[in-house]
Amino acid sequence: MTGPGAPAAPIPDDKLMAMLAEPYAFALLRWPAVLGLISGWDPGWGAWLPVLLGLWLLAMVLAAYGGGRGWAFGSLMLLLDGLIALAWRTYPSPWTLVWLLPVFIALAAAQRSRIVACPPLSLRGEFANVNSRPEPRPPRPPDPTD
Repeated sequence: MTGPGAPAAPIPDDKLMAMLAEPYAFALLRWPAVLGLISGWDPGWGAWLPVLLGLWLLAMVLAAYGGGRGWAFGSLMLLLDGLIALAWRTYPSPWTLVWLLPVFIALAAAQRSRIVACPPLSLRGEFANVNSRPEPRPPRPPDPTD
């Protein structure tokens, strides 16, 4: 059976663990830049810091959408950046907890989108086209000359 409902080949354990950890790694690399961008900075050398943080965040956004991760993963990472910025802005109030609850839900959704997006891993090589297997050929009739 091939097509969208076909079962995929199992993902190796080390690759699965890497895909499950990827949203958290992106969060650790992106959230300090998000928080640095929404914080106030002194004029002078501090004026260059938001530019560098913005470039870093842009590189991370492009990385989230690229690399075979799919549009859902990149969009969820952008949503997470916004939720963290809202939680940071409302910090001393109970609204912080309201913004943090969707963060955990979005992290779980990012894990799921990361696994679903790759037809079992967009690796080059043996796993590249697992879902596009050719249809099996029907058996040949026996040759009467044998």
